[in-house]
Amino acid sequence: MEFIQNYVPTSKAQLLQVAMYFNKGDLQKAQEMFDFYAKNLQLPDFDPVAPTFMQQVRSNAVDLFSWIKDNQEDIVNGYEFFRSIIANKGAIPSVAQEVAEPLPPINE
Repeated sequence: MEFIQNYVPTSKAQLLQVAMYFNKGDLQKAQEMFDFYAKNLQLPDFDPVAPTFMQQVRSNAVDLFSWIKDNQEDIVNGYEFFRSIIANKGAIPSVAQEVAEPLPPINE
């Protein structure tokens, strides 16, 4: 009973299979159960087919190249920034660091 309370159908075919299983193959009872649960649900007839590995790779590659194209300027600026840090290693930074005033003692 716990299974049926937490069950979320993804298609009419799957819901009908579960109804057949719970009614031990009794078509009449399974059809009644199916009609009861499916009357207010908007379900596809069958579960969607999962994309193949190559379709997933292609989709991810398209997303990656599109992101690179959209952020190309930021990527180049970051590359130039790190390149300048490596080229100037050991050099004194051009921006002087501000010296903070010492903190007063806690007991005052």
